[in-house]
Amino acid sequence: MLLVALFPAASGSIESDSNREAFHHFTFGADLVLFACMIAYVQRAAAASRAEQSAASKWGPLVVLTLGCCLLILDPIRHVLLDHGGVFFKEQTLAMYSVLGGLSPMGKACQIASISGMILMVSGVLWHMRMPEALLRNLSTSESSKVQ
Repeated sequence: MLLVALFPAASGSIESDSNREAFHHFTFGADLVLFACMIAYVQRAAAASRAEQSAASKWGPLVVLTLGCCLLILDPIRHVLLDHGGVFFKEQTLAMYSVLGGLSPMGKACQIASISGMILMVSGVLWHMRMPEALLRNLSTSESSKVQ
């Protein structure tokens, strides 16, 4: 019984409503923990960084990462709200697809938010890691070695 509670797919029918809801809740919780840890890590690193950095290079990665995480959590929130009957919204308003077929306005908004959020989150992490600076440094050293 414990196995079924921890792993809903062990109950036999993977495509049941209870399994779908369990996975939506698990994904939402995992996203919250992962995003909070990433944001806290980058925030601590920014606070401990050198004072001679500009405000943009010090706090920019945190702002970009936080915005990306906020956009990425919108679709899991929509799923959890739908699993509970819409809560504050009509279920039709939160639906991913319209009755006519294709994406609903909410579906399109969540699609754009997810894509934008992923781009911003990856950009914030790469910026925090100083990846653009390292690439430019490597390119400039390889260019200078070709000239000689």
